[in-house]
Amino acid sequence: MSTPSSPPSAVQAVLARDKLGTLSLLHFSLTAATPLTVIAGGVVVMFALAGQIGIPLGYVIIAACLWLFSVGYTTMSRHITNAGAFYAFIARGIGRVPGVAAAWVAATSYCAMQISLFGLLGLTAESVLARAGLDAPWWACALAAWLLIGLLGTRAVDINAKVLATLLVVEIAVILLFSASNFANAADGVPLAAMSPSTLGGEAAGAMLALAVTGFIGFESPTVYGEEAKDRRRTVARATLATVGILAFIYIASSWSIIAAVGADEVVSAAIADPSLMFTLAGDQLGAPWAVIGEVLLLTSVTAAALSFHNTTARYLFALGRERVAPAWLGRTAPRTSSPAAASLTQTAVSGAVIVAWAALGLDPLVHLFFYMSTSAGIGLLALIATCAVAVVVYFWRDRRGESLWATRIAPVLSVAALLWVLYLSVLHFHTLLGVEKGSTLPVLVPILFAALAILGAGWGAYLKWGRPDVYAGIGHGAKAALVTAEAEPVGVAGGR
Repeated sequence: MSTPSSPPSAVQAVLARDKLGTLSLLHFSLTAATPLTVIAGGVVVMFALAGQIGIPLGYVIIAACLWLFSVGYTTMSRHITNAGAFYAFIARGIGRVPGVAAAWVAATSYCAMQISLFGLLGLTAESVLARAGLDAPWWACALAAWLLIGLLGTRAVDINAKVLATLLVVEIAVILLFSASNFANAADGVPLAAMSPSTLGGEAAGAMLALAVTGFIGFESPTVYGEEAKDRRRTVARATLATVGILAFIYIASSWSIIAAVGADEVVSAAIADPSLMFTLAGDQLGAPWAVIGEVLLLTSVTAAALSFHNTTARYLFALGRERVAPAWLGRTAPRTSSPAAASLTQTAVSGAVIVAWAALGLDPLVHLFFYMSTSAGIGLLALIATCAVAVVVYFWRDRRGESLWATRIAPVLSVAALLWVLYLSVLHFHTLLGVEKGSTLPVLVPILFAALAILGAGWGAYLKWGRPDVYAGIGHGAKAALVTAEAEPVGVAGGR
């Protein structure tokens, strides 16, 4: 039996191989982004918050930033395969101690993002059931979904991909239908002014760009499944870049279509007056049943996203357990399915405890669980993406490893500048993102908490360096961690800090 200081056996520490192709990886990344949730909720909120019509242009800018990042990120993924993607990339690029700090932030952020979705999921299910004449509290609906996700999380990864594929195809088809209907019923034609740079300005626009990034969170997840992918040198890059492109198209077209349907002069006031504007337009144009269909699909969209983030979180915990940076039992996989069963069950236990606590304390599931927690997690993940961008630059600056100048130097450097700018805007305008007054406690507390997590993680990494050098030597090396020793890669040499 493995102990906290001994690694899992070779059988226990191996994920399933050659299970996921490009399309399967796409299903995980696209569902994590919850496109219907972003459009029905996030886009409308952005119109209301920013008070401007430049939302489509904002998505163009953010998609360009993330595409630049993805060029170097996916190039690095051809040389490093690890279920703890950001953790491993930062450890191998910048250093092991920063890598462990990133691991603490990553595990917390992905866990919080998944848990936050249970608030929206429970309320949406409660509303759908109420339409059918059934009465159920949000927490009971959330726990039902929690049980389903917990069970699927321990199943084979390709089964999860098939479930997500079914939900995703229907979701995207309905989004495109709603968008086409909005354009077909345009108030004043296609509003070209929405793409004018003059529509982006002021403090609210900065907050809007920061909020737009959260709509893409999940695009980075194909690297998490690299160990389980077929032909990972190609499929991971294809899925990541395709995710950014598909999400950009959906978000730009959908937000633009809402402006077209309502009118450029009226969309801001309409968004403020009606948070369900997307479904309201669908009901008016296509018939009342379509508004109900949209709400049901919102439920399936959030459920799929919760499953996707559950799988991502479990793989981060698994990666840390396998390398003994966290308790070794987290690195155990199920004998039959090769799923990260121990890590999955741990994530299920944590999320279930939060749902029960929220229900027992009578806290607001929409504002305090979904909105505050997901927005806060988004800040943590954005910080990780920016740090990973720096790691890509450092990793290839030492050795281009036969890759192109564009993929290893030019695109990564540009992405660092772009992402640090977006991160700066996010922190500066975090109070606007949360919808609270400037000077409130929460916008200050969240960055401090993430900084504290990073410091604690760095401290743990420093302890491993001096107290457990065998573990420290394997940090970021994934399944090969047990083969890497401090003698083989001395502390302080390139890639081995």
